[in-house]
Amino acid sequence: MRARLARYYERLMSSRPRILAVDCATIPASVAVLSGTLETQKLVQDNDLRSDAWLGTAIGKCLTESNVRIDDLDGLAASVGPGTFTGIRVGIATCLGLAAPLGLPVVGVRTLDALATIARSESDVIAACIDARRGQIYGALYGPEPSKFSLPLEPIWGPNVCDPEEFARLISAKEPRALICGSGTPMVASHGTFHVAGDRFPLATAIGSLAARTWKPCGNQSQWPSPRPVYLRPADARPPRNPLRDQHS
Repeated sequence: MRARLARYYERLMSSRPRILAVDCATIPASVAVLSGTLETQKLVQDNDLRSDAWLGTAIGKCLTESNVRIDDLDGLAASVGPGTFTGIRVGIATCLGLAAPLGLPVVGVRTLDALATIARSESDVIAACIDARRGQIYGALYGPEPSKFSLPLEPIWGPNVCDPEEFARLISAKEPRALICGSGTPMVASHGTFHVAGDRFPLATAIGSLAARTWKPCGNQSQWPSPRPVYLRPADARPPRNPLRDQHS
């Protein structure tokens, strides 16, 4: 017990926390283990299993291959959307379930923030977009990163759900030099001439890296964004109509 407490306080004072990051909100789903902002192991879903059926085994394998035990972690990071509704719920619930017995924090990271972070190596102005189906995209427009980092990131516009043409007009009007990235890129790029980076998935490593950047050696958990889902629109699937319930509502 003393050795375990000693390891915990040693990590608490470290600037390189061990983080398990999970993204089931985008396709493909992915998990990663990080030391600080550096990835030590990553797994990407390459089968047709539902995310809830794949995730548990993937987390166990990722921890084993990185030689990290669950109680060696300092925290977890979960993508909170926007993205697939079921995937958002599965990822957040799994992280909260793993963290609760150990008293670990869970950081919520938006998928569009992670996309923008990956694309920062190519441009300082990013238009991140994800295919939202129904002919729409989830989008956000980001300017240069401010000197003081905080989560969630503060975009120029968004995150919102909109038509690809609307997002294209917005980019042209506000930041025509923006680099477009994400699975919604082909839908947006067809409405103009833009700088295009294309797909930037999987996102688990970027999500963990953003979470690590919020880490404070003092262990002040109030700095960390809670894992609240970001849906942006109602779910495609809705509960069946209940005439008796409707009659008394």
